[in-house]
Amino acid sequence: MPYAESIAQQTVEWMGNNEKAVLMGVGVTDAKGIFGTTASARKAFPRRVIETPLSENMLTGSLIGLAQNGYNPLFVHARSDFMTLSMEHIVNSIAKWQYMDAEKKALGIGIRCIIGQGWGNGPQHTQSTAHWFAGMPGVETFMPVCEYGIKSAFKSIDKYPTLIYEHRRLYGTEFKTPWVQFGNKPSVLFLAFSATFLDAQNAARVLFERRDIASRVYAIENVSEMKLPPDVEVGESKLTVVTDIAPIRGGLSDGVARKVEIRRISGKWKSAFTDIIYPPHTPVPAS
Repeated sequence: MPYAESIAQQTVEWMGNNEKAVLMGVGVTDAKGIFGTTASARKAFPRRVIETPLSENMLTGSLIGLAQNGYNPLFVHARSDFMTLSMEHIVNSIAKWQYMDAEKKALGIGIRCIIGQGWGNGPQHTQSTAHWFAGMPGVETFMPVCEYGIKSAFKSIDKYPTLIYEHRRLYGTEFKTPWVQFGNKPSVLFLAFSATFLDAQNAARVLFERRDIASRVYAIENVSEMKLPPDVEVGESKLTVVTDIAPIRGGLSDGVARKVEIRRISGKWKSAFTDIIYPPHTPVPAS
């Protein structure tokens, strides 16, 4: 099913299985329902879908109080850029709670944040901040590209602070698994983050159709764990290319490139790391 519809369905299933689950955010009760992702939940659970004011810092703090009292809140940022206003509570309270609490229990909190691009977005609506949180102990950060990744992210919310970064370019797409292959015995492996999964597929398709070079594209969806594909899936790949959605400085691609190099040196992969493809060190364009 389409990406946005999958988020909507997982939200309803998650709330249906947990009477303490609540959905919050600006626009969650709007007719458009955050690009169609919250309307179904509002219809199914009207008392647990809560419209909020524009006060991201205060609302992120309220998630802590709700979770401490047995609720599982899911807060939605329609623009991921405004995670900057949630930063203090995420870094100093939500992520650290399980290390300070006598019971060593993590807070079951979810935060969805949408990376914008295209019509209706400007320079303050298009950047990804996922790399700020990917290496932070105490939170799990996801960048799902498919139905499988969305399900994995929602499973994490009940037991662990979970950040879900969604890209608007993916909303109309329909992928069940985080990988796609062009041809047999791929000699090029693309490791992609978020919407660059689409760009890497375009590159892989051109390589196959114009040069008869087989490629495999694999999206890394849990960017906290940064798991590479199993060795058996890499097969006979000779080259590995990383595609990143954020500028390379302090980004996710450096970490995965280092892992690829370790696999190569250890002899587990024949595939050599070749390059990282990433945006320029500027605010990400709106289109």
